Amino acid sequence: MLNKTFIQNLNLRLLPLILSLGLVGCWTNPLTHPPIECLMKLNNSLCPDKKLLEKWSPFLFLSLLPESTVTISNLTNHSIVETGFVVGTVSAGQPYVNVWTDDILHTQVPVIDGTWRYALPAKAVSNTFWTYGSLHTITVHLPFEKPKTIQVRKGTNHDTDGDGYPDLIVSATPANNVQGYGYVYRTNSITKQLTTTPDTTLTDGQTTGTYFGSRIGSGDFNGDGYADILVGAQAYSGAIGRVYEFLSRGQSGIPSQNLNAGGSADAILDGVTGGGRFGTNIIGADINYDGYDDAAFASPWENELFIFFSQGITAISSQNTNTANFVFKNPTRITPPVNPDDNFGSWAYPGDVNGDGFQDLVVSAATYSSNLGRIYIFVSNQGSLPASPQQMLVAPLEPAPGCAAGVGCFFGSAFVLDYFNGDNCIDLAVGGYSFNSYQGIVHIYHSTCDPINPYGSVPNATLLGPSTASCSINRCNFGGTLASGDTNGDGRPDLLIGATGAGAIAGIGDVYLVLNDPITGFRNMNLSAGESADSLFSGANAISNFSMSLKLQDTNADGLQDIVISEPTTTNRVYTFQSVRGGVPASQNLNLGGVASQTLAPPAGTSLGNSFADLSRKAKIYLWALVEKTKEYFGMI
Repeated sequence: MLNKTFIQNLNLRLLPLILSLGLVGCWTNPLTHPPIECLMKLNNSLCPDKKLLEKWSPFLFLSLLPESTVTISNLTNHSIVETGFVVGTVSAGQPYVNVWTDDILHTQVPVIDGTWRYALPAKAVSNTFWTYGSLHTITVHLPFEKPKTIQVRKGTNHDTDGDGYPDLIVSATPANNVQGYGYVYRTNSITKQLTTTPDTTLTDGQTTGTYFGSRIGSGDFNGDGYADILVGAQAYSGAIGRVYEFLSRGQSGIPSQNLNAGGSADAILDGVTGGGRFGTNIIGADINYDGYDDAAFASPWENELFIFFSQGITAISSQNTNTANFVFKNPTRITPPVNPDDNFGSWAYPGDVNGDGFQDLVVSAATYSSNLGRIYIFVSNQGSLPASPQQMLVAPLEPAPGCAAGVGCFFGSAFVLDYFNGDNCIDLAVGGYSFNSYQGIVHIYHSTCDPINPYGSVPNATLLGPSTASCSINRCNFGGTLASGDTNGDGRPDLLIGATGAGAIAGIGDVYLVLNDPITGFRNMNLSAGESADSLFSGANAISNFSMSLKLQDTNADGLQDIVISEPTTTNRVYTFQSVRGGVPASQNLNLGGVASQTLAPPAGTSLGNSFADLSRKAKIYLWALVEKTKEYFGMI
C-alpha cells in the first residue's frame, strides 16, 4: 500500500512536467516534435543545442514537411567544388535562405531578385578552409520546408569572379617565337554556356624569346575565395624562365593585362638556372596546410622542383628560386656532381596519398633508366615535405613486351591523382605513351593509405591502346594525356585517355572515356584486342594534336563535369562535350559530322589549349624527343 501511494505521488509530480514539455514542443522530448527554431538550427531558449536535436528529433516530423523550394544552381550531389561560392534560387517573396556547411551554424543569406550567394570557407575571410580532396556537406533551408543537403568534394578553385561557376582558364601559344596569351572564359549562368569571347586576356606582348603561356595554372593564393592565375614563360631570359601571378579583383574577376603596354602582374617569380625553363609545369595547392594555396614548379629540363609558400592575404611575393621554401633536385649519380638526366619533373601533382588530411606531392621522371620511367612520392609530415621521397614507383614489366623493352614506356610522362575507389586516400593513374613501340598503356593504382609505400608495385587495372597499325606513322601515343572526373554523377571519377596519333583516319587523334564502376572499379581494357571504351571522341583534322590537353570541368552550369579537349595545332580550337547524368555521352567524330557541345576559338594567338589550368582533373604532357643532350617538345619548340 505504501509503495502504491509513492508511485501515485510520483506520477502527480511528473505529469505537469510532461505536459509543460509537450506544450512548448521541447526539443528534448522524444514524444513531441521540435520547434521550427531547432530545424532552422537557431540557438535560443527553445533550441539551445542542435546536436541534441539531431539525436532526439523524430523523423516523422521532418517527413511531414513539404519538399524544399530552394535550389542550388551550381552544385549537385557528388560535385567537385571548383569555386569559392554556392549560388541558387528561391521562390518570390523570400527575404533569406538558411545555408550551412558541415556542422557550422547556419547563416541567413539574403535573397536578391530571387537568387542567393553564399561564401564557402576561405582562410582570409572566415579564418576557416577546406583542404583539397576533402568531403563536405552543404545544406540549404527555408522555414517550414525540408532542408536540402548535398555532399561535395573540394577541388581546385577556377572561379575568378565568384559567380559560383568555374571558368575555363586556358593558354594559347605554340612556341617561343610568337606572342602568347592566357585567356579566361566564364560560364554564362543564363545561356548555360562558356562565353565565346574571353572575359580576361593576359599577354606579355612579346613576339619572341619568352614563350608566355607555355603553361597556365590557378589557385586561391590570397585566400579570398576567388581564383587567381599563374602564367609561365619558360623561354624568358635565354630559357631561364619566369612565372607571372595575376590576382582576382573579386566579382570583377582578373583584369586583362598586356605587360608590354602598361599592364602589370601582381608578382613575378624568376628562375636562376640557365636552361632550366622555370615555369614549365605549374601547380597551385595548399602544401603547408595554412589555408592559402602555394605554388609548385617542376621542370624536367634541369630536373628541379621548387615550391613557394603563399604569404597570406598578400599571396605569393616576387622573388627567385634562390628563396623558394622547398627545393628538390635529383640525387647525383656521377662525378662531378650533376643531376641525372631522367626528366625529373616531367609532371607533378599534390594529393593526400595516405588520408591524413595533408597534401603530399607526386613527381614523375619519365626517362628514368632508358625511358622506363618512375614516380617519386613525397609524403607530407603535417604540412612539411621530406627532403627525399619515401617511395619510388617504377614502371611494371608486364604486360609483354614490358616497359623495359624497345623504346621504353616514358612511364609518368602523364599521370593524374583522383579518388577512384572512393576512400580518403588519393589514387593514381599513370600513362606510358611509348609502350610497345608507341601503342601506349595506362596503369591504375589504388592507394593503400600506407604513409611509406602508398602504391603497390602491381597495378589494380591496366588499359592498353589500339594497334599501332591503325595509327599515324605507327604511333598511337595512347596515354600521352590523361584527365579524370565524374562524368555521370555517380560519385566516382572516370578517366579520359588521349592518343594524338590514333583515329579512324590515322593521326586524327582520339580521346577515350572509360567509366569507373562504383562497385568493381576500372576494368582491364585492351583496344588492340577489339575491346572498346565507353565513349570515343575524334578530332576534326589530321595531325592537329587533338587530345594534346584534356580537362573535366562543369561548362554548362549543371554541377556535372563535362569533357574539354583541345586541338591546338593548325585547328586552334577547344571543344566541350556535355556529360550525361546517369548515362554516357555519345561518341563524336568531328571529322565525320560529329558535333561538339561548344567550340571555342581565340581572338588572337594560335595553339589554343596548349595548356589548361588544373590540378588533378587533367594531365598534359609534351611528347618527349631526346636529341643528344637537349630536350625538345614535338612540334612545340
